[in-house]
Amino acid sequence: MTPQHTTDVLIIGAGPAGTCAALRLLSLGHKVALTESEPFPRPQIGESLSPGIRNIFDYLEASHLLNQRNYLHQLNAQVIWDTTAVQTFSAAQRGPGIMVDRGLLDKDLLSLAVERGLQLYQPARFESCRQTDTGWQSQLRQETQLLTINSRFILDARGRRGNSMQDRVLTAPPTVAIWGHLPAHLMPGDTLIEATKKGWIWGSPTPDRQFRTITFIDPKELKGNTVSLTFSNVLSESRLFQVVRNNGIQDLQTCTVFTYAHTSPWQDNYLRLGEAAFSLDPLSSTGVEKAMRFSLQAVIAINTILKTGQTNLAQAFYEDNMITSVSSHTHWTSNYYAQAWPGQEHAFWRERSVPFIGQPDTATAFYNRLKDKFAAPKEKGPDRQINVQQELQRLWHEQVRLSPALIFRETPCVVDDILQLRTAIQHPNLEREIAYLETVEISPLLSMAHNITTFGDIVQEWSRLLPFEQAVRIAFFLWDKDILCETAS
Repeated sequence: MTPQHTTDVLIIGAGPAGTCAALRLLSLGHKVALTESEPFPRPQIGESLSPGIRNIFDYLEASHLLNQRNYLHQLNAQVIWDTTAVQTFSAAQRGPGIMVDRGLLDKDLLSLAVERGLQLYQPARFESCRQTDTGWQSQLRQETQLLTINSRFILDARGRRGNSMQDRVLTAPPTVAIWGHLPAHLMPGDTLIEATKKGWIWGSPTPDRQFRTITFIDPKELKGNTVSLTFSNVLSESRLFQVVRNNGIQDLQTCTVFTYAHTSPWQDNYLRLGEAAFSLDPLSSTGVEKAMRFSLQAVIAINTILKTGQTNLAQAFYEDNMITSVSSHTHWTSNYYAQAWPGQEHAFWRERSVPFIGQPDTATAFYNRLKDKFAAPKEKGPDRQINVQQELQRLWHEQVRLSPALIFRETPCVVDDILQLRTAIQHPNLEREIAYLETVEISPLLSMAHNITTFGDIVQEWSRLLPFEQAVRIAFFLWDKDILCETAS
């Protein structure tokens, strides 16, 4: 008879996205099981962690994992990008990024989750699942034994294996990565980043005393050429990587890099996390951070359903956050490609300097919402330089009113780890709707402003609820965005 187990959430895949979700769900008191097909530690590329990763590890009470191994902290950087001159950035300027051994870090994260109550099946292969009246029933195979897991939710965190090409829409042109290693002592102890006419190159020392070099090029560069010759050709244009070219690398590896989004990432409480949901252009080096951050947002959605049953609210929150993550990153990346010195006359840079989204086989409702976000953002005007003391004196007796372009709408907000509807504001001068400013709910303040005529009266009235200095800051923010407008005389 097949053994059966019951849990709140089954997670497939023990990468950073899956274990991050597991740790947070466990801390919220939910039962969590995780299945991983490979034994750990496993070889894993993606060692460069962006500075924002530290806040996530702190939040998970896992920051000690970043310090207990021989990881590389405080690396300086040499960069050739917007000009052909070498720019040097100190670790303080770059932020506290880390070069880690991903195989060991993934193992440490998983072990920590097990210590905190995770039911782990490893190595175990996820074979199938089917919907039931109460959620999902999944079949796992662990060695020769078949296991049945009943769960309310499935979180698919298998990375690129967690979806098929027909379920993806590309959000950037494909790129080919070619990489290899030299002994670290042959190269500088810095991270190196360089734009060339044919693509860009990244290199860094790694914790195993190697120096990894990766080139990112258009797939057409490989046509008619060997991998080693293509790699050498790209490096021949380089200033920072001549030592790599001169020494040669024997065991080059290559893969095609697809940047994409899943077109239906939430289906009947089957959610996708990390690269099963979307992938980012490697230019940002924030893939692990974004995957973990999105997992935390998915956990908020799951926690909301488990505690309140509000599925529609939770799904909208999850999908909105994924759309924001994908679209904002794509706009940032295309803008950064556009700044590179090779310029528009070179196909690699021209094709990547504008936001890109492909056409899937089936245009789902989620895809249509995502595509709408790929329109060019409105041009921002120059920031106003405000002398608060002078402007406060000038504005104090000025009559003000709420902008006629201001819209109030209900939006989900995170309150005590669950989603609750709050009234947010929308305005053409805001990048996105907001419900809070400095942790203060904004709509009640603006409701009070309906019946107050001067800027000073508004500040004084808000000061009954807030410290005076905070009331002034919020009033000036709203005035700077033309949400509070001076009344025409």
